[in-house]
Amino acid sequence: MKFERQRYILFYFIIEKDIIIDGKSIINLIWKNLFRYFGIKETSKIGLWLVKLNLEERWGILRFAHTSKEIVITSLGMIRYLQNSRISIYPIKTSGTIKKLRKILKTFH
Repeated sequence: MKFERQRYILFYFIIEKDIIIDGKSIINLIWKNLFRYFGIKETSKIGLWLVKLNLEERWGILRFAHTSKEIVITSLGMIRYLQNSRISIYPIKTSGTIKKLRKILKTFH
């Protein structure tokens, strides 16, 4: 079996109202959106994982297969609602390592 390379994406999110969210609700929202627009066949190849989520600063890091980069970015851009509240998720940077994304995070502070 061939080893699948991973990619990481740093994203930022804005929520209209102050609602109680956690990592599970964010990843479930992304999975549901992937199923809705791309179907089970494409979604099963992604291997999506939420690596890190900072709710105070409203950013997170996702891990996925390198072949599904465009699908994940498109899906993040199509998300509009979470628990009847508007939400926008903005992909900031895609990288092959988490270390590089952490360097980018330091430039935001």
